[in-house]
Amino acid sequence: MSEMKSKVPGLKAAKMGALIRGANAPLPGLKSGASTLRQLFGQAAPIRGAHTPVRRTALRTPRTATRSHRCSWVGAGALAVALAAWGAAHAPVTYAQGPQGGPPAGAAQVDPTEHMTPAEIQSGKLNFQGSCGECHGVDASGGVGPNLHGVVQEHGTQFVFNAIRYGIPGTAMAPVSSLNDKRAWQVVGYLKTLTVAPGSMKVNGDPAKGKELYASNGCSTCHEIDGKGGAVGPDLSDIGAMRAPKYLEEVLVDPAKNPPPDPALPGRRMWTGYVLTKVVTKSGKTYIGSRVNEDTFTITLRDMAGNYHTFNKSDLQSVDEEIGKSFMPSFSRLSEAQRNDLVAYLMTLKGAQ
Repeated sequence: MSEMKSKVPGLKAAKMGALIRGANAPLPGLKSGASTLRQLFGQAAPIRGAHTPVRRTALRTPRTATRSHRCSWVGAGALAVALAAWGAAHAPVTYAQGPQGGPPAGAAQVDPTEHMTPAEIQSGKLNFQGSCGECHGVDASGGVGPNLHGVVQEHGTQFVFNAIRYGIPGTAMAPVSSLNDKRAWQVVGYLKTLTVAPGSMKVNGDPAKGKELYASNGCSTCHEIDGKGGAVGPDLSDIGAMRAPKYLEEVLVDPAKNPPPDPALPGRRMWTGYVLTKVVTKSGKTYIGSRVNEDTFTITLRDMAGNYHTFNKSDLQSVDEEIGKSFMPSFSRLSEAQRNDLVAYLMTLKGAQ
């Protein structure tokens, strides 16, 4: 009897070990058992059953046999969970529609504009005027944003759709959240009908003379072109591709009338970045600059020298926008011909082509 007691526990342990090892057979490229689940899920806790020590007794009883089979089922369950997780990890990714994170790479899209009805194109026109006209003009001839006549013919329908739904990184063009996929495609269909730039795009000046005026009037103190110049005002390296001539003409005469957004602030591209703001601290100090950031508790201004000032609102006496004021002086003192020359020069700045 003593001999049986010494052999049976070892035999039972060997069988249990074989059952557990079989239940926890490793997947290709993965470790076995609880290590497999830890590799898949990052869990540090052991898996009950897979590595629970087996209590050894002298003789197999119905109760110990049940426990043995239960351990085997738990081990098999761990294997099933691991298999399911491994399959999920290797399943193809499905992208949902929407503007989060930009368009899926390599996403193919059938062109819905090919078979649009006149009613759908008219709907696109109305949606454009309501959601895009403020920047691009109600007739799409440009304003704060560029002229869009011929944009579909130049860049294609998919590019224009992506610009509407996802924005264009590094520019003031933010996603148009008010337009879903259907409406955005209708806008593209409307823009597709605009093939000829209107007369407002015509420039009558001399670009060479305009370049001389740009240099002689100190414009580079505040504006940068191709990495050279100041940073208080907008970068003008691609201003000819981003603004319409009529907008530039207006800005030269009245810079504060319709200041542009600041594309250097990607989180706040829909904000007007060049409206002056005046803050007065509780100690009586006054600071004036363009607002570059603001939240519930703080506000940050950039002054005319390009310095940044951040304030806790609890330390301020007042915060007021200086409507009608701008760091940029009016160039109304120039003749109309000189302003046309300056605009003609600015329209040649298209950035990297």
